[in-house]
Amino acid sequence: MTSLDASPLDVAAVQLTATPDPDANRARARELLDEAAGRGARVVLLPELYAVPFVQPDPDPDYFDLAEPLDGPSNAVAREASARHGITVVSSVFEASAVPGVYHNTACTYVAGELASVYRKSHLPFSNGFPEKYYFRPGEHPPEVVTTSEGLGVGTIICYERHFPELGRLVGLGGGTLLCVPVASASAPMREVFQLELRAQAVFNGLYVVCANRTGQEGPKRYFGTSAVYGPDGEILAQGGEEGDEVVIATIDPAHAARTRRTRPFLRDRRPGLYGGLAEGLPRG
Repeated sequence: MTSLDASPLDVAAVQLTATPDPDANRARARELLDEAAGRGARVVLLPELYAVPFVQPDPDPDYFDLAEPLDGPSNAVAREASARHGITVVSSVFEASAVPGVYHNTACTYVAGELASVYRKSHLPFSNGFPEKYYFRPGEHPPEVVTTSEGLGVGTIICYERHFPELGRLVGLGGGTLLCVPVASASAPMREVFQLELRAQAVFNGLYVVCANRTGQEGPKRYFGTSAVYGPDGEILAQGGEEGDEVVIATIDPAHAARTRRTRPFLRDRRPGLYGGLAEGLPRG
């Protein structure tokens, strides 16, 4: 079965408020994962670094104390929920690598309790109060497409990477039908751009997009929620509020994505031979 042969299914974004207590955040995430599964979701996305407060504007060496290995307690919550309900869960953790002093912002995809993908955020900001280059080493590999138990192709990019259309395009070209985007977005002036970019990713790649954001006040930042599921026509299928914990759920139809790619064949009409300048970082002409 290919991704586009899969039957309609429900996908969900878990929106939550992170407290200073990682154990409390994990416990709350476990409850929301169970709620999502109980409501029929087959793919569930957690927010970026869901178990810990997000980075503050000023670099803080003590923040590294929150990092954990891939088999640590935050991913354990996702893995156990995935196994317990037989669903796909995309987790997001502050990864302490096996190399001392090397850390990553990492998304892990679990299918029926098995680790199917590890994607390390490859594009890192150091702007607008998000000094991520101070904390994380960028990943060296593009997003990959994972096949769920239902035959759905799922790929993940992380927050800031929504600004880079090349990454979502790779998921579309790789056979993905659902693009997962865990975020920690708090910049009020960027809120409309945030939604515009996610809807655009859906349209120009013929994808469904699910985005999970956090809410609440963390230092000077107020996270604005608005977690959502977008359709391949750019429509908002479901959207969360600006405050509070919530499961945002919608039905997606891979066959509709396939029809969209036929009627708007952007992937077919690409001219890769003209795009050499993208890899070189230089204009051509």
